[in-house]
Amino acid sequence: MSSPLTTSHKPLGKAILSSLLTVTDGKRGIEQLNSRIGGLSLGLEKGRAEQQEIISTGEQSEIEQGQGGGRLGMEEEIKGRVVVLGADAAADPELEAFHLPSADQPPHSHLLHHHHSPPSQPDAAAAPPPAPPPNKSPPPPHIQTTDLPPPKPLPPAPLRQLFSFADGLDYVLMTLGTLGALVHGCSLPVFLRFFADLVDSFGSHAAHPDTMLRLVVKYAFYFLVVGAAIWASSWAEISCWMWTGERQSTRMRIRYLHAALHQDVSFFDTDVRTSDVIHAINADAVLVQDAISEKLGNLIHYLATFVSGFVVGFTAAWQLALVTLAVVPLIAVIGGLSAAALAKLSSRSQDALSDASGIAEQALAQIRIVQSFVGEERVMRAYSAALAVAQRIGYRSGFAKGIGLGGTYFTVFCCYALLLWYGGHLVRRAHTNGGLAIATMFSVMIGGLALGQSAPSMAAFAKARVAAAKIFRMMEHKPSMEREGGVELEAVTGRVELRDVEFSYPSRPDVGILRGLSLSVPAGKTIALVGSSGSGKSTVVSLIERFYEPSAGSILLDGHDLRELNLRWLRRQIGLVSQEPALFATTIRENLLLGRDGATQEELEEAARVANAHSFIVKLPDAYNTQASTP
Repeated sequence: MSSPLTTSHKPLGKAILSSLLTVTDGKRGIEQLNSRIGGLSLGLEKGRAEQQEIISTGEQSEIEQGQGGGRLGMEEEIKGRVVVLGADAAADPELEAFHLPSADQPPHSHLLHHHHSPPSQPDAAAAPPPAPPPNKSPPPPHIQTTDLPPPKPLPPAPLRQLFSFADGLDYVLMTLGTLGALVHGCSLPVFLRFFADLVDSFGSHAAHPDTMLRLVVKYAFYFLVVGAAIWASSWAEISCWMWTGERQSTRMRIRYLHAALHQDVSFFDTDVRTSDVIHAINADAVLVQDAISEKLGNLIHYLATFVSGFVVGFTAAWQLALVTLAVVPLIAVIGGLSAAALAKLSSRSQDALSDASGIAEQALAQIRIVQSFVGEERVMRAYSAALAVAQRIGYRSGFAKGIGLGGTYFTVFCCYALLLWYGGHLVRRAHTNGGLAIATMFSVMIGGLALGQSAPSMAAFAKARVAAAKIFRMMEHKPSMEREGGVELEAVTGRVELRDVEFSYPSRPDVGILRGLSLSVPAGKTIALVGSSGSGKSTVVSLIERFYEPSAGSILLDGHDLRELNLRWLRRQIGLVSQEPALFATTIRENLLLGRDGATQEELEEAARVANAHSFIVKLPDAYNTQASTP
């Protein structure tokens, strides 16, 4: 039998730290992965005189079942590896097996018994730890869930923080967009002022056709200028704000994903869920982009219309315009209450939709588990319940928005009725003429309507501030592990040592996973961690990878504490092959390049040959350019 878990070693004067970390669980051992490309990782370690290539693969791993339990089937000796097995694994002649106590055993009981079978007794089996009684085994304490408690509502982000990603060009675009919105908003009231003079000229120059014609031509030219100004200003308003919104939101998304990828693993256990990150990129970022682009231009436009409308009204017939001041505060109060209610409901709606997205994401990611346990209906019930919460909030949001918008327009039209009545009264008393009265009424009415139309834009800003608070929370959170600092060793022999390590997962600090664990892994040895589910086998691997920090004790590499080493450099020295394959939705070639960026095609093919994968990769329709992903 030819094992794929093999590699060639060249004398380099140094060894590779944990060139293979294979994680399995319980009695399953290392299962055959059905000839799939699984966990291909390309790790290259440079020596002083030459370069050694190490390829780790989880493809077609198998356990030979025997009387004494499962035995790791290997035709060729594999050195410098830590292999994590289930509780029924036996000892290989070249394998050092360490048994981890189960979660219900007291501290230090049955702690890491060292077993090394002599070469003359290849079939000697390591005594497995006593199995717990059926149906009485405690749940694995190390299993992490995404069922985090509901996060506390965050205060909305300040308005200025929405523009944190603007650069020099963005400020230029925002300035041009603001000028365009101001001109566009003022154009209609200005047109009405010219229109009032034109109407007045019809009456005052009715007996002088030539004079009236000259005035008509004059005001027609004014209207043409106003039309050209509207065309240019509206183009500047929309295009500039949309352009800068796209630029700023793109940078925000990139910075957000960068911050998420550089967080500690514990941050995703306790503070945020994966679905929250996806929802922030797909939904929250869209809300922020919508607010700082088109909606902001619209808001400036409507406010300019409101202000210019009242300016025209006061200059044309101040008595008529003054009457409207009694109802303007009422319009503002209604709009403000509506915006505040919408902001609160928007925050709750986003949280509910994020919960629903998390349920769907987990179910689809574990679709085989869901189907194997016939859990489709259960998932649908949970998803429907989460959507029902969002639906109820949506009903309330629609009711609040309808009341706010309807109340605003009702107040505005009441103002229209009042203006029409009082305008007629002023004309009868000769305090103004018909043209100025019409200009005042329509200018003030258009200004009032613009104030009502600005309410959705203000509501969009309220939603954006809530969404931005979640985005900036991720960006401002500083990971506890320093990635760039630390020591990079010139030479690595590969000796790993755990000294009195204690550990509890951040999400369950009251449950101890490792308690006083001490283990020495000599360089060039194949070590198996054997234990029942929940005993901490995978936890040891996570601590060596520095996904987490131990609560107490230390982990050493060649006598150096891992916390003193450069984190990026350390992880480059480790090849991790999980039990389940992990392929990204791209080509096989791109997946291989994730292990070593810049590798040549010849190096990729050599890596695949060592992993026993080259022969069937070349038979695929596009060979190394075939699209692949984890099933």
